[in-house]
Amino acid sequence: MEVKIGQFTVKLVKPASFMVARDVGLAMQKNALRGLVAALAACWGGKPLRSTLAASNYDACAWGGAVFDELMALGIPEEQIYEAAGEALRLLTGGPTEEGVSRAAGFSEAPTGA
Repeated sequence: MEVKIGQFTVKLVKPASFMVARDVGLAMQKNALRGLVAALAACWGGKPLRSTLAASNYDACAWGGAVFDELMALGIPEEQIYEAAGEALRLLTGGPTEEGVSRAAGFSEAPTGA
């Protein structure tokens, strides 16, 4: 899945680490906005961000804040950050995606001989 954020088109990919997804989930409970941006960072498949989870001492809330500041410094509008982060959160939590809905459209079970 790709999102347009500022002048960039970024591919979002589900992270390989289940623990990163759990860290983001816990961050969402502590601070929804920071957790939301941490979800974007966790799924970020574009040019690497300077802010990393390790540099944030594995605190996903701090990571979300650092990534938000980094993207704002690049001139990306706040609403675009949250919109892209929402897509990342859906990818991270396994919610429906446009691509998945498109693939499923028109799918039906094979008829049985009953």
